[in-house]
Amino acid sequence: MTATDTTSAVKVILWTHARSRSTAFELAIASDENIQVFHEEYSLAYFMGEERLCNEKFTTIGPSLPRYRYVDVKERFEQPYPGKTAVFAKEEAACLGGRRNYGYIPEGFTNTYLVRNPRAAVVSCYKSIRSFETKADDKTLVELTKDMLNLTPVYELFKYLTEERHQRPILIDSEDLANAPDETIKKYCNATGVTFNDSFINWKPEKYEHFHERFQKNMKFIKAFHGDALRSSSFQPSSDRDANVSELPVELQQWIEACMPLYEEMIIHKL
Repeated sequence: MTATDTTSAVKVILWTHARSRSTAFELAIASDENIQVFHEEYSLAYFMGEERLCNEKFTTIGPSLPRYRYVDVKERFEQPYPGKTAVFAKEEAACLGGRRNYGYIPEGFTNTYLVRNPRAAVVSCYKSIRSFETKADDKTLVELTKDMLNLTPVYELFKYLTEERHQRPILIDSEDLANAPDETIKKYCNATGVTFNDSFINWKPEKYEHFHERFQKNMKFIKAFHGDALRSSSFQPSSDRDANVSELPVELQQWIEACMPLYEEMIIHKL
């Protein structure tokens, strides 16, 4: 397949949750200029679209964006992208809006998943929220962490697509991405049809021109939640299962225990 082939571009969507290393993975894929990459289009619909479904505490995030109804995002994904070898979208499963919106999952895409051990994901999420919400009290920080780091939406979507729609489970464990990126990404490419590029392992930092301008202009948010990923140029080894949860509030330690069975059920399907 060549970059001028307009009929056979591979289309892949990565469903994930917060603090999963998904932005770093997205930036790795975006290093190939022959791939059309989208960053959290459904998140824009969820938080800023005309049909925004987010909790009312987030409605101060700014005026609604035109062309960001859920049907608009679906139609945008399903368009042809002449000159591109692939289309890749990274999306937070929670921002799809639940089963009532499964009809907006784009047609013609291979659905894939990236999940991270809740021990590490919750620790990372809590740290990021504390740096972003500097005036929030402890109760609010816990509530925001639980709102943002919830494995249920990606778990339910995974079950729907693999069991009810009988699609192949193509799933990456975030820890494998960190510790064996070459092997893991090659497995992913083989499973999806995306052509592997060496730049997926070592890419140029601070390359996020494909982010919507509403994301790009919110530098406080970018630094708190995407700063490490945007500064990165490769994946760094990590032991997620050994994440220190002892300093987390008790309620978040309990939240981790509630999330673990969902993670463990999905992770048996990893590549």
